[in-house]
Amino acid sequence: MNREEARLELDATTLRPQDASPEARAMAESDPELGAWLKQRTAFDEQVADAFAASIPAGLRESILQNVRKPEKRPMRWILPTLAAAAAAVVLGWTLLWPVSSEMPVWQAESLAAVTKVEYGMMKVDHASHDLEALKKQLIAHHSPTPARLPGTVGSMPVLACKRIQVDGRPASIICFEIQPGKEAHLVVVDNSGLSGAPPQLKPQFKHSKNWNMASWSDGSQTFLLATTANEAVLKKLFGLA
Repeated sequence: MNREEARLELDATTLRPQDASPEARAMAESDPELGAWLKQRTAFDEQVADAFAASIPAGLRESILQNVRKPEKRPMRWILPTLAAAAAAVVLGWTLLWPVSSEMPVWQAESLAAVTKVEYGMMKVDHASHDLEALKKQLIAHHSPTPARLPGTVGSMPVLACKRIQVDGRPASIICFEIQPGKEAHLVVVDNSGLSGAPPQLKPQFKHSKNWNMASWSDGSQTFLLATTANEAVLKKLFGLA
């Protein structure tokens, strides 16, 4: 088995690692680059699977079984396709909305996944406040990072809430701002010591994925991701670039 064959096999079994051959698993353990790719790919697939699972309507399985057990008031061929189509529509909707890409660094993929869940109400915030300093105190009390400084007018946006998360195996924080009426911007801050794929110092990199616009940068020992569904010009204006 060569490296590419191992990669293809591992790619097909990220959510079922026991199905991968011992040879492919051994190659991932001995090849640092292949091992790093597998870790990132597995994290991405798990995030997508979690998002799909969370978006399936509660009781869908029970509803399907209940309809199967009911006396047929109309042909069964109408019932199961209708329910299956409803489930498929939910999954398709998340496929269209889910912005995380397997090509992103692990820290960025995990940050954007958490931000997306907060944006769409799949993950609750820990504290709500219009006082940035109050939110920082809450985060510090729970040993979560807070921004030492922020560029441009990022820190001048009205603040809404915060959330403690884990990114690439380390504590991270989300601070939610109102970037414009009806639109939020979510700032992720994480310590970048040994962080793979960290963006350059004080040079924001802009990226678009699905309906999300993002800016990522590092400042000293901290790395940031600012993500929003507002348009790119609004985002860049915070950095004095629009």
